[in-house]
Amino acid sequence: MEHLNLDDIGLTDRTQYNATVANFNEIQRTFNGNTDEIKDELDSKANLNKFNDEIKRLDDKTDTLDKDWKARLKRVTLGTDEETIENVVTKILIEKGVI
Repeated sequence: MEHLNLDDIGLTDRTQYNATVANFNEIQRTFNGNTDEIKDELDSKANLNKFNDEIKRLDDKTDTLDKDWKARLKRVTLGTDEETIENVVTKILIEKGVI
């Protein structure tokens, strides 16, 4: 195994080495301690994006339903909606005892 030359990074004595190790340990503890918080934040944003996408999808679907209902209402008003005409005629025939 190759020996690491500590002169290049300024860790030539035990005190510097221990201080650097302590700093890296503190960085690692801080990073590890914040990992769950960062993950929760990212999950929260992802869920918010999914929720926004769902709302947009439902808005699009609602627009389509509104258009369908308006078109049907227009057909009913004009007396050209076959389903409504069939239901009314059937009801009248039942009331008159024909069916």
